Amino acid sequence: KYNKVLSNLKDVYTVLDILIYNEYLYISYIFKKANCNYLRISKAGLTSTPLSFTSIYESEKCVGELQAASLQNYKHNGNEGILISTSIHTSKNIELAQDLNSILGKILFLDISTNKISIFSYGHRSPQGLLAMKNVIISTEHGPKGGDEINKIEYNNNYGWPISSYGVPYEGLPESDYKKSHKLFGFKEPIYSFIPSIGISEIIKIPNTFSNHWQNNFILASLNNKSLFRIKFDKNFDKIIYMERIFIGKRIRDIKFYKCSI
Repeated sequence: KYNKVLSNLKDVYTVLDILIYNEYLYISYIFKKANCNYLRISKAGLTSTPLSFTSIYESEKCVGELQAASLQNYKHNGNEGILISTSIHTSKNIELAQDLNSILGKILFLDISTNKISIFSYGHRSPQGLLAMKNVIISTEHGPKGGDEINKIEYNNNYGWPISSYGVPYEGLPESDYKKSHKLFGFKEPIYSFIPSIGISEIIKIPNTFSNHWQNNFILASLNNKSLFRIKFDKNFDKIIYMERIFIGKRIRDIKFYKCSI
């Protein structure tokens, strides 16, 4: 059972993510204009009924078949804001992931006091999941054929797409073979790369109160693998200490932790 929440949003083509932060509801979504897809970020105060959204960011150029615009609140250089992931996964224009004049294939930072966007990191293919903690940012990123990645996101770093990937191009697409090493070409290596791909999606941190046996654990969801993965990172988030596959049998795109009282 659910309640229908009325709002003034009328031009939403595809919702990508939502975030509740400081008594506001933020939403990232695609809207169409002149047969072109644009990315928009809007917000509404949670106390208003119906929800009255105002646009705080709108892309200047078409974003194509954007599959990622995950939202996470984060403080950068002392400024409160929101991290936004963007994809550039299709064979057309994949070089934009390396273009600092494009928002595609990036993790962006939106300063909520000025509504200005800046590039936080780049060289991403399709970062479907994003988790921002106090001192660490983790993204989960679709690779091509193979090469799904878990990345530790650091400011101004380049993550290599479409030059380096541990996956291979899909048959029939014009991309050349990718470099395997990231580090040798000046890129940030993933914490972990899945070969074959699992259809990587969202990642969350599980509270230590959940189980005495699950301390500092994370849960990673997957699509084509139809499983959850319980993960333990080392203290610096530079490598994975262990990983346990928990088969579910359903494609899982998003995951939330909810504590219920029994």
